[in-house]
Amino acid sequence: MQSLQILKDEHEVIIRVLDLLERSVDLLQHNEPIPRGFRRWVVEFSREFADRCHHGKEEDLLFPLLESRGIPREMGPIGCMLKEHITGRECVNKMEDAIAARPRDNVAFATAALQFVALLREHIFKENNVLFEMASHCLSAEDDAQLVQQYTALQCEHNGGSQKRRFRDELDQWEAEFARTEGFGTEGHEGRKGQEQPGSGSFLFTT
Repeated sequence: MQSLQILKDEHEVIIRVLDLLERSVDLLQHNEPIPRGFRRWVVEFSREFADRCHHGKEEDLLFPLLESRGIPREMGPIGCMLKEHITGRECVNKMEDAIAARPRDNVAFATAALQFVALLREHIFKENNVLFEMASHCLSAEDDAQLVQQYTALQCEHNGGSQKRRFRDELDQWEAEFARTEGFGTEGHEGRKGQEQPGSGSFLFTT
C-alpha cells in the first residue's frame, strides 16, 4: 500500500540519521570532535521531520483510521506506538538541554542519544513488521488512496514537502562530512576547523 510505503521510506531516512547519531556518540566517547553543528541539526531533524512530518501522519491520520477499523489503542499496538513517540520527544529534549549546557554536557547528550537510537530502531521495526502488516489487512484501496491525499495536504499545510527535500539533502551532506571526519585519522582531528571539540574534559562513558 502506498500510504504505508511512504511511512516506510521515511523510516529509512530516520534510520540513516540514527546511524550518524550513534557514530557521533562513538567519536565523543573517544574524545574526538564531531562535525560542527551536527548535534543541533539532529534536534531540528528529530522535531521537524521525524516528529512533525512523520509522526504527524501517523498520529493525526493513520492511527485514528486504524482504530476505526478495529485495531485497539489502549492495551494495543497503537497505544504502544504513541507512548514511544512521547518517550522519543523526551530524549530529544534531553539532547537539546545537554547541547545548551556550558560547557556542553557530553555524557548527558550521549546517554539521551543512545536511548533515542535504541528506542527508534525498535519502534521502527515494530511499526514496519507488526502494525503496518496489520494495517495492510484492514485498510481498503479507498482508505489507502485517501491517506495518501491526506498526507499530501498535511505536508502542504506545514510546508513539509520542501522541508523533506531539505533534510534529505542535508543528510547526504552530513554523511559525506562524517566519512571525511572518520577517514581523517585520530591525529588529524586535533583542532581541526569545522569540527566540534569535546566540551567537558575527559569523556569516560559506559552504557
